[in-house]
Amino acid sequence: MLELVDVDKSFDLEGGTNQILSKVNLSVSTGDYYAVLGPSGVGKSTLLSIMCGLDKPSAGDVRLDGNSIVDIDVEELVRIRNEEFGFVFQSPYHLNYRTVLENILLPSIYSRRFSRKQALERASYLINYVGIEGLESRLPAHLSGGELQRMVFARALLLEPKVIFADEPTGSLDKANSEKILDLLSDQAKNGSAVVMVTHDHEAAEYASKILNLYKTKANQGVT
Repeated sequence: MLELVDVDKSFDLEGGTNQILSKVNLSVSTGDYYAVLGPSGVGKSTLLSIMCGLDKPSAGDVRLDGNSIVDIDVEELVRIRNEEFGFVFQSPYHLNYRTVLENILLPSIYSRRFSRKQALERASYLINYVGIEGLESRLPAHLSGGELQRMVFARALLLEPKVIFADEPTGSLDKANSEKILDLLSDQAKNGSAVVMVTHDHEAAEYASKILNLYKTKANQGVT
């Protein structure tokens, strides 16, 4: 489904080049739940950005269903990120002046995958699925951190993405809310989505079925 082929990433610095990623090869298939582990600064979030098309590799390729997404048309890449990928980050990105329901519906505005009625039905289902029923008309400012993250999770699932990218999704949550998000991610993998989660938390990584370890010594990058 999603494949990285000999992916390198480097940045030009005054007096030299900083190599962040070197020859990373990875295949993410339906139902996979990957945890990306490694020390700070090793390139975990950079790798995630490359996988979802928010950044480009310096060399190598990223392929979705066999097709490269590295140099495709910008409009097509935007469509893929909206419809095929879902995103859950440590800091829940949202529109403060929109209600919970309106925030969850945002991806449908830029997609023809669902009609307005279908999107509303899907949003209603997801609101119950993530456990924020009754909060549809609230503004984000009136939600707890856990409720905000679950709202963002529901939004990420609205268009039934093939791959869910989670970058430290539990980093700002307490234990109970962290476990809720991790359980939801596990549930999505069991239901046929692929999940790629960056985390520094080894307890969170235990929810994953596969581990990608990134090391400071680039030759030692590997999958376990």
